[in-house]
Amino acid sequence: MESIITIATVLTMYFNAANDVNAPYLYNSDFEDGVIHKIEVYEQKADNQMCAKMEYRYSYDDQGRLTTREVVRWDSERQTWVNDVRHTYKYYKNGYNVEISKWDAAKQTYDLPSEVTLYREVASMTSVKTYRMNAEKNDMFLVNSLLCMEPLDAISDRLFA
Repeated sequence: MESIITIATVLTMYFNAANDVNAPYLYNSDFEDGVIHKIEVYEQKADNQMCAKMEYRYSYDDQGRLTTREVVRWDSERQTWVNDVRHTYKYYKNGYNVEISKWDAAKQTYDLPSEVTLYREVASMTSVKTYRMNAEKNDMFLVNSLLCMEPLDAISDRLFA
């Protein structure tokens, strides 16, 4: 199976968002060697003032696959970026997982994943299962399960385009 979420996928998401001239948001990206590492999002107010909104930070493995996407939000009172959520991508021979973790400000670290989605290719079809954390029992439970009649690469291209 080919790489699923690559540098090119992240670039496509950026260009699709940045080219929407009617959107109230403006985007600034940080490229290095053709790789996008950060996208800053600004909101354009009615008086044409730009206000920082959020920032996406990306990291990749040595194969060029996305490994983390961190979302930070602008705290206008403190005038600083504040961690919010992190998506961690883990790759396997027949698919990948996306883990979502929230920032715990008191502990100054990300919590254990609150949600995990598993994408697996099975006989040219894709199985997608989403689990959420049950904090009371300290385990995860299935919240969604579906089988797509298309291979994983075709579905991933549309999810992240």
